[in-house]
Amino acid sequence: MLSSQQKQLLNNKLQTLLENSEEITAALVTTVDGHLCAMHQRKDYPLDRLATMGSSLMSLGDTITAELKMGSCRNIISENESGIVTFMHINNSLVLITITLQKNALGLLLAHSRKAAEEMAKSL
Repeated sequence: MLSSQQKQLLNNKLQTLLENSEEITAALVTTVDGHLCAMHQRKDYPLDRLATMGSSLMSLGDTITAELKMGSCRNIISENESGIVTFMHINNSLVLITITLQKNALGLLLAHSRKAAEEMAKSL
């Protein structure tokens, strides 16, 4: 379980992520078992439910890549009619989920999200 200081650190990192990335409309950190730890958003999303689904999706990605002997799952991308959602590991116990409504922003979304995940991992 994360301490309140660690959760505040994650919230601050998410706020900075959104401040530095206009294309990201929401970002959250969840545990691998689906508990929402931190979030920051520009638009109202049901992030509690997304936290649960995101952790399940990352678990499925980990299982698929292990079954195929392709190493660890770096991220999962959901490209949709109205935007993109990415899911990536911060460490063995946390997942970063980011959302954009810009359909052409996959590269930026991945670049900003990976950088944020790496910074979070180093800070924890």
